[in-house]
Amino acid sequence: MKNSEYPKGTQEVAQRVLRAAEKGEKVIIFGDADLDGIASVVVLQELFELLNPLYSQNKNIKVYFPNREEEGHGISAQVLHLFAKEAPVLFFAVDCGIANVKEIKKAKKMGFETVIIDHHPPLEKVAKPDFLIDPKQQGETYPFTDFAAVGLVYKVAEWALSKTNHPEYAKEKLLELTALATLSDLMPLKDDNRELVDRGINALLTTQRPGLLALIELGEVDLQTDVDIFQKIIAPLNSAKLKDNIAESYLLLRETSLKEAKALAQRLIKQNREKKAIIQQTLEELIQKIEKEKKESLMIFEISDYWPVPALGVIASKLVQLYKKPIFLFKKGEQESVCSARLPYDLDGVDALIKCKKFLETYGGHAPACGCRVKNINLPKLEKCLEKYFSKRLGS
Repeated sequence: MKNSEYPKGTQEVAQRVLRAAEKGEKVIIFGDADLDGIASVVVLQELFELLNPLYSQNKNIKVYFPNREEEGHGISAQVLHLFAKEAPVLFFAVDCGIANVKEIKKAKKMGFETVIIDHHPPLEKVAKPDFLIDPKQQGETYPFTDFAAVGLVYKVAEWALSKTNHPEYAKEKLLELTALATLSDLMPLKDDNRELVDRGINALLTTQRPGLLALIELGEVDLQTDVDIFQKIIAPLNSAKLKDNIAESYLLLRETSLKEAKALAQRLIKQNREKKAIIQQTLEELIQKIEKEKKESLMIFEISDYWPVPALGVIASKLVQLYKKPIFLFKKGEQESVCSARLPYDLDGVDALIKCKKFLETYGGHAPACGCRVKNINLPKLEKCLEKYFSKRLGS
């Protein structure tokens, strides 16, 4: 890794962070509610705190995680209205935002200075914030593009801290989260990611972060074992719920009291056990139905009004491993449904959604792992559109 080279936009964002921190400007950090988004928010917030102690007093900095069932993926008009009174403000969207063309345009009109740090491939139209980091954007020259969002946020922190007098160990608290979130998002462990994960797991061995210490102690985690790291640290962190648009995992990672951290970690461990039980039960029911009704179909398109949205991606991943075909699972709401889709690696789910976009409210993600929101009235039309798309791709 060449420290003189960074993904496009990194230095500009880092310089803007330094200017904002120097003046103590108001900052809002909006992040996706999975571990990659949560860790990205924590790393960015702690960078501001390292640069200016004002932010450590919870002054001039606010964070927000969207409820996907109610707000969908990415920036919503709802959150912009919520923070409208904060303008002028420096607004960060991390692990999302590249597809929020209308919302970013609106935010800028409202007086927000906008920064997107995202790793999702741009769709047909790309948001135009004041500052952008996305290694999948056109014109990217950095040789490695498969970062998790947290890896990109860490790059910003690395550059910014290199211009200050902070000691090298100041980065270790940020590296441990970078490693966990990169692993959680199943990013390829090569090149930059390999180095970030290796350095981050090494930092984890001597972590002083109460939230991680609590998970390690309660789970009796062997940090030399990948399975333990995934099942006893990453899985509970990914099982957290939202309360008033703050993720419990965020609270755990930010907790300064070991006693309080243990209580919260215990709750997340319990929630993870409950989530696993729900996933197993739902998986068994779906397999039974698929074997009976849809074993020969080109894709699996299933809808339920009781499936928990955070579990859909895990269930879809297990089904795609089993059946080697596109899986689209929908949690049905009163007016709209939320979908998580997983596909074999030779198919592109985002391209499929683009071809069927006239039936969608929002969509985005990666080729093998994507999602959308759709009005319930359009579900049958979307299913037919996707069937037509995959019949052409699969030659049936």
